[in-house]
Amino acid sequence: MEDNMVNQLISLNVKCPKCGKSLMDTEKKVDDRPGIKLAIKTAKHSGNIWLSSLYGSYIYDCDITLMTDEIAQFSCPFCKEEITSHEFCETCNAPIASIILDMGGKINFCTRKGCKKHSAEFEDLSLALKKLYEDFDSYSS
Repeated sequence: MEDNMVNQLISLNVKCPKCGKSLMDTEKKVDDRPGIKLAIKTAKHSGNIWLSSLYGSYIYDCDITLMTDEIAQFSCPFCKEEITSHEFCETCNAPIASIILDMGGKINFCTRKGCKKHSAEFEDLSLALKKLYEDFDSYSS
């Protein structure tokens, strides 16, 4: 991702919705920030994936090959619990996976490779906006 675009995106910290452990991997960088580590399973393979923690970035690193339009199962690398929600993507009808924001709320993303549908939900919007502005100011300085 271009540097000027990266500087305009907000890095989020997330945790497992099941066990509450941080999913941030400081040793595996994606977009020059700690990656979000998840276990991933397809019909033929299983491994790990590191998603960008920059909201709006679609960059990831994966140790298995993902085919276009393939639907994957995502789970916590610690407790091994699947993080798929009971919701389906409005764009492609694949299951949605959810991870918890440290600031309260959650990030939802489509489990189909190539679908870019994702969303953020905040428990307290004013608190989340304050944190986002603070983080943005620290990255842009």
